[in-house]
Amino acid sequence: TCVSSANVYCMLLLTKTRTKLLEQGHKDLHGYGDVGRVIMGSHGEAVVNVCLLISQTGFATAYIIFISANIYTISQIDPAFICFGCVPILSILIQARDMKTLSPFSLVADVAIFTGVCAVLFEDFEEYEPHKDTIKLFDMPNLTYVAAISVYSLEGVGLILPLESSLKEPEAFPFLLKSVITGITLLMAVFGTAGYLAFGDRTLAPITLNLLGSKWASFVKLSLCLALYLTYPIMMFPVSSVLEGTVTSLQKSVYRIPFRFMLVLFTAVIAYSIPNFGEFLSLVGSSICVILGFIFPCYFHLKVFGKELSWSYWVFDIFLIVFGVALGVKGTFDSLHDLLLGDGESR
Repeated sequence: TCVSSANVYCMLLLTKTRTKLLEQGHKDLHGYGDVGRVIMGSHGEAVVNVCLLISQTGFATAYIIFISANIYTISQIDPAFICFGCVPILSILIQARDMKTLSPFSLVADVAIFTGVCAVLFEDFEEYEPHKDTIKLFDMPNLTYVAAISVYSLEGVGLILPLESSLKEPEAFPFLLKSVITGITLLMAVFGTAGYLAFGDRTLAPITLNLLGSKWASFVKLSLCLALYLTYPIMMFPVSSVLEGTVTSLQKSVYRIPFRFMLVLFTAVIAYSIPNFGEFLSLVGSSICVILGFIFPCYFHLKVFGKELSWSYWVFDIFLIVFGVALGVKGTFDSLHDLLLGDGESR
């Protein structure tokens, strides 16, 4: 809840910062990178865009890891065949040059996700039985892991400014954002609590790995795999668009098609190399997502408003920057340590 509240606060800082810049006469501030350009120059824009590209690629890679892990539990097919077997069709879907082309796939993915989530909650209820696992009120060793996963799960800061711009009534955006994030946070809390009540210390990441031995469990896994598979092109769309906008030669079909194929292949290689779903999410969340979600919004806010801010804003913004740096360093170190040593399976 604390991470969710801080995340919403930082998202709203971005909208306030852009509004202030527009009032100062700056134009064409459509996205996160544009704000970075005004405040930190062209190098700032580049840094923001690189972080956005890495985070989006990380999300897409996590999808393939999830698909590989779940299909393996159903069929025992070698994860290499699953990861690289995803590449051909994804390489076709990722060739879309307009988000509208991907709308039907997004709709199917939404239905599949809703079905899968409801089914997992039902399975949690079916599997529930009293257990004597020790529940820690405050688990310090795993604090950074939980915080990093929370940041990852709520990460959408790269879309905040474009979404606000697309609204007919931008002034309604803060209330809408708070309502949506509150709903997502409650769903995550219920989902996580239900899973732990059902499986206790045996809870795995992702939780679908706990669902074994029934056709219903296989249906749940396949539904979620389908949802993420069809969401993959949407996640990679801004990656290919930004890179092709930067390197103009990639806009030609003769280069664009193989380039996008190589992007998909790259994510498949990373997914096969890092099969631990939970630790991979923690790595992305504690590194790139923390920078985009906490450090940059607070820094931009302080830089643009300066002395206009009250001391309470200064204290809280600086606190979040320090928190973000600490979480980034500690979380990234822990995640890399566990990935390299093969630890973290019980999480």
